[in-house]
Amino acid sequence: NSFPTRSAVILGIGIVGAALFFGDAVITPAISVLSAVEGMNVVTPTFQPYVVPLTLAILAIVFAVQRFGTGGVGLVFGPVTALWFLAIGLSGLNHIIADPEILLAVSPHY
Repeated sequence: NSFPTRSAVILGIGIVGAALFFGDAVITPAISVLSAVEGMNVVTPTFQPYVVPLTLAILAIVFAVQRFGTGGVGLVFGPVTALWFLAIGLSGLNHIIADPEILLAVSPHY
């Protein structure tokens, strides 16, 4: 007699869990991209009026590109990521050349 009630409760819990999972999957990329774009305000406050439109554009591009699958996305994001790390490395090398004493921080005796 309590079997249908128990099944309904378990089904309800499953539906709520699926809804929470779906909501998390939708909101996480938006918050992550918005946080990254808002970080540009640290560099210059000129970008303030463009934060939300730029975030929407980035999210639209990312979700539009997803239909090509991970292989297609990797063909684009792989080289972009490599260029990003190259830029970070060159910036670090520039600072090391300007102040080589920074390498002393690598020593455990420092």
